[in-house]
Amino acid sequence: MRVATNTIYNSGSQGISRLMAQQSRLQNQLATGRRVLSPSDDPIASSRALQITQAQSINTQYSTNSDSADTSLAMTEKTLNQLVTLIQNVQQLAIAAGNPTQTADQKKMLDSELQGRYQELLALANATDGNGEYLFSGFRGDTKPFTEAGFGNVTYNGDDGQRGIQISASRTIPVSEAGSKLFQRVPTGNGSFTSAANMANTGTGIISTGEVLDPSKWANAANVQDFRIEFNSIPDPQNPTGDPITNYDIIDSRATLPDGSTNPNYNMSMIDGYDYNGGARPSVAGVNSYPRTYKTGADIEFKQLAGEATPLVANWDFGVKVSVSGAPKTGDTFTLAASKNTNLFGVLADFSSALNSYNTAGDGKGQADFQNQLNSVIKNLSNSLDTVLATQASIGARMLETDSVRSTNEDINLQYTATLSKLQDLDWPKALSDFAQNQMLLDAARGSFSKVQNLSLFQYI
Repeated sequence: MRVATNTIYNSGSQGISRLMAQQSRLQNQLATGRRVLSPSDDPIASSRALQITQAQSINTQYSTNSDSADTSLAMTEKTLNQLVTLIQNVQQLAIAAGNPTQTADQKKMLDSELQGRYQELLALANATDGNGEYLFSGFRGDTKPFTEAGFGNVTYNGDDGQRGIQISASRTIPVSEAGSKLFQRVPTGNGSFTSAANMANTGTGIISTGEVLDPSKWANAANVQDFRIEFNSIPDPQNPTGDPITNYDIIDSRATLPDGSTNPNYNMSMIDGYDYNGGARPSVAGVNSYPRTYKTGADIEFKQLAGEATPLVANWDFGVKVSVSGAPKTGDTFTLAASKNTNLFGVLADFSSALNSYNTAGDGKGQADFQNQLNSVIKNLSNSLDTVLATQASIGARMLETDSVRSTNEDINLQYTATLSKLQDLDWPKALSDFAQNQMLLDAARGSFSKVQNLSLFQYI
């Protein structure tokens, strides 16, 4: 059969070109270490690899976000550590101020240090992170959270939110705190109720913080949570020069009920139902008409006691107690009401006011007034410290969670890398074998083509 010269050349060159293309592709695979160089090499693997690459990129961003969250949380934790130290220092000042041997001038010297602590507190409340955003302004990171109109009069400009950073597909970690919670929601008293002395008292009575014996009874809807303890003191007819006979009463002091209606029990004795709206209790010579006998430091229980036959409310029991020490005088009153919120700046201002208003009256009233104020300050400082410590614990838990999620993200990235390797990476033994085989075929094709193109009848003439 006669084969045209043109056909010989076309067939030879096409074969060599095909082998050269295969060799070039194999060489590129060996150079890159990749089996799939273009989607056409393996459309299914290429599509799957694209999806995994995108997922891995997002997962890597989550790890970067975790680092950013850690930085913000660490900055907040450091600031809270400083805040804890500050509150503890103020507590130590309060304890030192309680020394009854200190003079008024010495207490004013303590106030000088307190003023410095106050300025330090304001600076911590307006602290920023490494990016210039305020730590304690809620969502409003670019807004200075606290501005001062005067000593102790501080306004919060942030909100109650918490800025968050997404550290995984299902978790956004809060990295900021609301200053309103940390600095302006300090519960007063023991957190359930607040006890306080009337500053018009003339005796030396000092009231305790009190204790909740049964939270459910204190929270009962029948409890108006607003009372006053009123004292009455008369000379002891058996010992006129000795200690007086001091009794007290517990009186309902809430004028209106939560629904706005008038409280029918307002200004009436819880112990025996006496109505003070009609005037003072009638007096009997040598007899203290107030229903309960006072003993310094003894419990004053807010419930019906044995022998009290005519209470305002039968079997009343509000599950709390306080104590009063010292010598209250006739007309002295102490209040007990539901706990409210105060702010830490105001607590320091109250402390400063107590230090500056202290007087050393010889009758002991000045010391009693100061101690009642100081007890309130100390308890409110303790409540504020509890709030800060709880926030610290929350931040610590978030930092642990961030570390855990970061570790999980790193494990996921390793899985993504392994899957991509299976989809894209080269099978080196097979690729090297194919490259050698193809090179041999290419060399053979070139050699045979060279010999074929030299064939001619003229060589045989």
